[in-house]
Amino acid sequence: MLRTLTTIAASLALTAGACAQENSFETTDLGDGIYMIANDRAGNVGLIDAGDHLIMIDTQMPPFLDDLESAVREASGGRAPTLVINTHFHGDHVLGNAHFAALGAGILAHRNVAERLANPVLNQLTGSTPEALDEAFLPDIFVSQAMMLMQFGVTGEVLHFANAHTDGDIIVNIASANIIHMGDLLFSGLYPFIDLDAGGSVEGYIAALDEIIGFSDEETRFIAGHGPLSSRNDLIASRDMLIEGRARVAALVEEGHDLAAIQEQNPLSDFHDAWNWGFITTERMTWTFYRDITGLTE
Repeated sequence: MLRTLTTIAASLALTAGACAQENSFETTDLGDGIYMIANDRAGNVGLIDAGDHLIMIDTQMPPFLDDLESAVREASGGRAPTLVINTHFHGDHVLGNAHFAALGAGILAHRNVAERLANPVLNQLTGSTPEALDEAFLPDIFVSQAMMLMQFGVTGEVLHFANAHTDGDIIVNIASANIIHMGDLLFSGLYPFIDLDAGGSVEGYIAALDEIIGFSDEETRFIAGHGPLSSRNDLIASRDMLIEGRARVAALVEEGHDLAAIQEQNPLSDFHDAWNWGFITTERMTWTFYRDITGLTE
């Protein structure tokens, strides 16, 4: 169902694709039956081999699904996942849902994920409205605020963070291994995409990072939604950039400048080399701060 591919997912895949000419996946064995599976073309996938259960965190998107299934089976001794966890609703994390559900996996997510997939809205950053997805893609197991994973053989939990990247974000905290899959609450070393049209907010994103920084430690390993395997310092760097960047734009708004004038002043110029990338450029990050503060798009 390539026609259902969202503009957001396509943009993420195409911009990342400049760095990856093949569809092949790299699997990193993190120990304790936990794997990070990545191809630099869409959201990073997590895999937890819990014996009777094989848990897959996010499912990527076409056209990578056959390669992704092969990577999952290679890591797990030929098995298919029994449970998929969606960290949020964006296409580059969920458009493989139907593929893996057909192999027998249940799909767990926050309730807002099902709502967003079934009833999409206009995204003002991309200027597009994704098509609604049919039932085969939708979650059938729901979490509201938190859920322990003991019933699936994992010492850990999923935790919901409201109004951060979207209104349906969850992370997977594998406490026994001190590993956290962040979904898109971490774009490691990149400006984050904060989906203001889907309940996301800059302050909520900062608050989520703050809370996770608080209960993690220097030994915690983080699977980012996008980017390399990361450390607590990467979360701190992202949080601090967002705090400083928002403050700079807020100061210019307070002085009475409109978006065009703020873009002309380029208040994030010193962040550009470290954080700019193909989808969320310095200009788009400035727009995100401005809209988050004012509610205006221009």
